[in-house]
Formats: sequence, structure tokens, C-alpha cells
Amino acid sequence: MRPGLLERGARLRADGRTLDGHADEQDQASEDGGGAATGSAGPSGPSAPPPGPRALPGGAAASDTVGTMATAEAADIRLMVASTPLASGAEASEAVGEGELAFPDSGMELSPPQTSDTVNVDGDHDLAPGGDDEPFGLDPDGAPLELAPDTAYEVGDHGTYYTDSEGRIAYVEATGGGDEMNPNLREVFPDATYHVNDSTYYRTDELGRTEHMYVPDVIVDRDMSRSQSIQSKIAERWDMAGDGTSEPVEFNAGHVLARQLGGIREEINYTRQWDEVNQARSGQDTVYTYESMMADGITDEGSSYSYETLVTWGEEQPKGVGPEQGSAPWEYVPEGYDVRIHENGEQIVDEHLPNYPEGARFPG
Repeated sequence: MRPGLLERGARLRADGRTLDGHADEQDQASEDGGGAATGSAGPSGPSAPPPGPRALPGGAAASDTVGTMATAEAADIRLMVASTPLASGAEASEAVGEGELAFPDSGMELSPPQTSDTVNVDGDHDLAPGGDDEPFGLDPDGAPLELAPDTAYEVGDHGTYYTDSEGRIAYVEATGGGDEMNPNLREVFPDATYHVNDSTYYRTDELGRTEHMYVPDVIVDRDMSRSQSIQSKIAERWDMAGDGTSEPVEFNAGHVLARQLGGIREEINYTRQWDEVNQARSGQDTVYTYESMMADGITDEGSSYSYETLVTWGEEQPKGVGPEQGSAPWEYVPEGYDVRIHENGEQIVDEHLPNYPEGARFPG
């Protein structure tokens, strides 16, 4: 089913771009004619109001035969789309990925839980964040607030938050990677699934560390913003000891999902990644190799990919990093990454990438 579903998703996105083009052309035609902008009568009677993004187009001037045909065609297409309910991003992703997760034991969910109530958290609500840069659902010390069970909290640009039967936020739908960062993708909830930008799933562990990432249908988006300040604070170097010697080991601020593949710049999308894994290395498969392969395959060949990574968090950690110290999720260093990639429905990558030299230990 996967290749067919991915192909259908690609067709729907292409049709969406076509419809956007028709709408832009119709809006431009109305503006050029002047009637729709002023509300005055044209040669064939009163002009129609300007169409909204999903409104059916109105009539055009009688002399504009080509414009009328384009309008009718656009109307037919829009009527067809309107009569066929489209799946939400979560539903489409679930259809592609259900039963196909390579690492189902993380607890990742591909659709939000059923809820019995919805709460709209506007600016005047008691639970409203103190500002655009303040996260929802956390107290000033970063501890989760007590919320109603089985409830969806709609919090404007912050996203939608779903609680489980115990009132714990277990699933989040949010957007990220834009000019303004989403604070709830910077300070995250433990043991939660995040569905970001209708495309990428992240699962956090009991310490809030990203342990599982899944993209059912990889895209290329090289316009995603970068945060140099976040990357600078995460990147680090330690002289790691092993076999009676020590050597400097560089850890980059590694994207769990690459920026060129739509990866966001908030902290949920970073781990401390050994530069031997993060960057290009001659004759060696790295995360960079896989990301470039998918970007080229999509751009040059029109291939489709699903991409899944399990992050393994071992006991070996830098001095002073741990739950007792209240360390931030990004301060921990993964032990390794398990990567699975499907191309056009066929698995092409099944690889484990260690995140530091074998036998190496952090200085203690």
C-alpha cells in the first residue's frame, strides 16, 4: 500500500499547487478588470465578490472568454475537491505508517488520542502562556501542570495538546522552524509524541530526550530557518579515554531531521552527534550521506522516502550530565542511532551508527 499512498499524497500536493495557481490567476483577473475590487457593475452586470481561498469563483466579463473557461475549469476542480473529504496530516501519515514502524516499542502514536472535551486557551484563559516565548502546560520551574484528562487544549500558535486519562500531555500537534520559534518545541514534555508541521513525528523518553523520529513522506525544504545560537550551545568536545589513551571527540549539534528535509531549528530536533556520524566522510555511510541521498532522489528522480531513526541513550554520559543534575535533554550524548529508510516502498537502509569511538569513555 505504501507506494500507492505516497504517490497519491504527491498527486494531492501537486493538485493543491495547481488550484493555488488557478486562484491566483482568477484574483489577478478580477483585480485587472477593476469590477471586483470596487463592487461596481461591469459590462455584463454587477461584478461578483472576490473569491476567498476556497470560495467558488464568480462570473467574469462577457468579453473574457478565456478567463471564463479558466474560471469554469477551476470551479469544476474545486467542486470535485470539496466533495471528496481529504485526510488530515495525522490520518494520512497513519495510513502510510500504521504497522510499519521499525521501532514501535518507543510508544510513538501516529494520530492523536480520543478526547471527550476541547478547551480553547485564548489570551485571557488562566492557562494561557505568559508570552509568545513561554511554553504551554509548564510551570516556571519547567514541571508539567495538572490538566483535565482526555482533553484537547487548543493554544493558538503554540499548537494543540492532548491529555491522556491521567491529565498528562501525551500528544502534541505543533508547527516549528519558522521565523519565530515555538517554545513548546524547545521545552518538551516527557513520554510524549509530537506531530510537527503535519509531516514529522518525534517521540520523547522519560527525560524529555528525543528517542524516535519518523517521517512517512520526506520532503525537500531548504528554506527552513537555522539557529546558530542553539547549535553553538549544543556542540561540544571532550577528550574521551579508551585503551589507555585519550583523544578529542567532536560532537556537533546534529539535526535528527536535516534542515534541507524540513527539519526544524528548535531543540527537539537536535542531539549531540559525533562529527564522524554527522558529517560527510569519504567511503563511510553517515547521517549526512543518507540525507543527501534522499534530497537528491526526491529532487532529481522524483523518488519517495520514509525515514525513521531510533536514538539510543546509554549510561555513558559526560561528567555532570544526568537526571540528578536536572540536565536539559540536549545535554545528554546518545550512544548510537538506528536508521531505517524506504525508497519507493522498498527498504534500502538498515544501519546502526555508533555515536563515539568503540570503548571510549567521557573524562570523569
